[in-house]
Order: sequence, then C-alpha cells, then structure tokens
Amino acid sequence: MKISEIAALAGVSTAAVSRYLNGGSVSEEKKQKIKKVIEKTGYTPNIAARSLRQQKTKGIGVIVPKVNSDSVSNLIEGISSVLSKSGYLTIFGNAGNDEEHELEYLRMMQESKLAGVILMGTIITPEHVRFFKESDMPIIMCGQKHSSVNCIFHDDRRAAREIARLIISKGRKKLAYVGATETDVSVGKNRRIGIEEAMQEAGMDPAELVRVQGLFSADEGRDGMNEILDGGYVPDGVICATDTLAVGAMKALQSRGYRIPEDVSVGGIGGGSVGTIITPELTTVKLFHRESGEKAANHLLQMIEYNREHPGEKPPITHTMLGYNLIERESI
Repeated sequence: MKISEIAALAGVSTAAVSRYLNGGSVSEEKKQKIKKVIEKTGYTPNIAARSLRQQKTKGIGVIVPKVNSDSVSNLIEGISSVLSKSGYLTIFGNAGNDEEHELEYLRMMQESKLAGVILMGTIITPEHVRFFKESDMPIIMCGQKHSSVNCIFHDDRRAAREIARLIISKGRKKLAYVGATETDVSVGKNRRIGIEEAMQEAGMDPAELVRVQGLFSADEGRDGMNEILDGGYVPDGVICATDTLAVGAMKALQSRGYRIPEDVSVGGIGGGSVGTIITPELTTVKLFHRESGEKAANHLLQMIEYNREHPGEKPPITHTMLGYNLIERESI
C-alpha cells in the first residue's frame, strides 16, 4: 500500500501522512484519522522510509526507475564515485517504474531534510513539475530535459539519427522501430524523431516507419518484434530504443530463421555490455551514463554549497547535454 492510498482513505494529504510517519507535526484530528487507517489496513512503512527518518542533512538521495539495467548501474557507479569522497551518506530509492512511487520518495527525502536529490527521470508529470518548483531542496535530474529543474541529459535525438543513418547507408529501406512509451520524452519520443529525420534525409517517407512500443526488457523487445512480423511486415532494418530491447528483437528474428545482418540489420542505443553477449554482437550508440552520474553528483554538491553561502536563494537552473559514440559491431 502506498502513502497516497493511506491519505485517500484517511481523507488527508499525502504530506500529512508523510509527516505522521516521520514523526512530524500533524493536527490531532488528522493524526487519529491516519492512525485508524493504518491500524485497519495493517500498513507498515518500508525500510527505505525508516532509514530516511534517521537521516539529517548529511544524506543525499538517489532515485532510479529500476535497478536491473546497464544504464542505471553505470549511472549509480558514476554518482557513487563522487559522493563516496564527499562525506555524504547516499540513500537509494528504486521507484519500480512507478511515477507515484517516485514522487513519494521525493516527498520523503525532502521531509527528511536530505541535502539534495539526484533523480533518474523517465516520465515527468505535472506533479513532478510542481514539486521541482516548490521544493527548496537541491535537485538534479538525469536522462531527461525539463525547464523547471537542473538536468544532465543525452543527445537522444541525434544518437538515434546516427544509428538510423548507418542502417540506411547499408541499403536498408524497410525500417521498423521497437520503441518505448512516448510519455518518456527522451527515450520514447526523441529517439523516434531522430530515426524519422534520418529517413527524411535519405529521401524516405517517415510515415512508412513501422513501430511498436513497449517497456525496457528483452522480453518486450522480443514481443514487439514478433508483433511486427505477425502483422505481415518483414523489415530489413530494425532500430531499437535501447540495447536490451534490441537483444530481444534479435532473438525473435533469429528464432524465425532470419539472419543478422544478412537479412535484417539491427541497431540499438545505449552502449551497455548486454550488446556484447549476443551473437552477432550489437551495433549501438554509446551514451555516457557513468559520466552523467559523475556530473550530476558534482553539480549537486556545488548546489548544496551555494545554498550554504546564499541561504534562502536558489542557484540558477542549468542544463547539460552529453554526446555519444557510434560503436560498429556485427549486427548491421
């Protein structure tokens, strides 16, 4: 059960429930309502919440959408390499690809008076934007670009254009895109736009790009590729929003007897190790997730220092875009 559900049942705000759980100030009336719901439902705060209540200003929060991916593990390595020398305790929150869970972590970390938060963003809702604007806690977001918050992000559009150009240069004309939800602007929308731009440059009609959407697992990549093939369309070039999706798509193609790259060229985006454990090895565009983590951690420390020197002021919002490297292997 989530804090938002407790709040709804008690008829109070999520902030009131968080304050109650963290030992903060809550009116007696609200306290009794919340207590009654908790006793009735048997709700107990998770370990992350209990840990957060014990922290003061020497803690820094890191919120990620999931933990089982190359991009997240590389980002965390980059963050840890900087923060381990800073004297701050790092507190991790795994949002499980749930925007509401992500917001709960943000609220708990703010109410626990952490020094700052690094968020690996995916879907940015109006509630996120409201939090960014109202919070006095230094926040920096990795992986997405939004005007309301400090950001370290990738050049997703040009990275996708680069891999699509390479596939088109091999004479591939029937393209497919195994993508992600376009509510994830960077990975879903911007990468799709980059592919369409490469098609347009080559005199191809972007409207002919056959595309499916899924989550970020190899199973989703396999299912998406099978959906395209089951629909009667056999592409000669496939671009996938991530390397993990590409591995799944390659497995689907190979299981149906298609040769890679002789029959179908396949490209991914990310540059993680997953592309090296499949045969043929995956051609991809490497994004600098570890460097993103390092830059985010260093910038957050600068923001924290700025707050010390200028109490009550917010430092100017900055946006930093990282580059990419094309890695040519065997799948195109």
